[in-house]
Amino acid sequence: MAKPSAAPVALTAVVLLLLAMTSSSLAAIITVRNQCPIWISVCQESLRRPATCFALSPRTGARSMNVGRVWESAIISGFRGNNANVQQGIQAKPQANLAEFTLGLNNMDKYDLSNVNAYNLPLMINPTFTNGGVRRGLHWGSPRFYIPFLDSFCKPPNRHTGPPGKGCINVVGPTTPRPTPSKAFKRACPSSYSYTLDDRNANPGVMYGCNVGSNYEVDFCP
Repeated sequence: MAKPSAAPVALTAVVLLLLAMTSSSLAAIITVRNQCPIWISVCQESLRRPATCFALSPRTGARSMNVGRVWESAIISGFRGNNANVQQGIQAKPQANLAEFTLGLNNMDKYDLSNVNAYNLPLMINPTFTNGGVRRGLHWGSPRFYIPFLDSFCKPPNRHTGPPGKGCINVVGPTTPRPTPSKAFKRACPSSYSYTLDDRNANPGVMYGCNVGSNYEVDFCP
């Protein structure tokens, strides 16, 4: 009886290797940088991964994360301090502005900045590698928001949160489909989500996108 050919086995191995290489090449790298003059604790979570937190030193602290090809309903937030405590991070999240990502779904990446709940630290998302360009039809850019004098900015009906987030609550942001009275946040941060359905009314848009497999920086105090 003739021995089975080794060719099918070899071909299968090559195909698996190519698939692994393709998957690896499309995995997104998110680099978080702290350019603030203070320590901050950064927390990240996604639909299928619980929250984890890490501390970044003032001015130069940075950490890169390989989040894979698909990173769904992901959020990065930060708060002052170097304890990187997950429970404090969970408490600070509704007191903070957010960098939001959905990567790899329907063969595209989407990202945005949100102060629908609150604002606490200057923040920017910057695509550093767009995997061959921008997917046709998507709004592309580096959204950024910065409120220089938060104490004087945060007026009723909005209010200060206190620790751990030490931010300003956008009181009606999560519940209203209209910009008023979230207009103070919208005026300060026009490229960010400031209220429910903001993505339908903003011009330019507040939802951004790139080709799948792109890499990004999330910069605090850019």
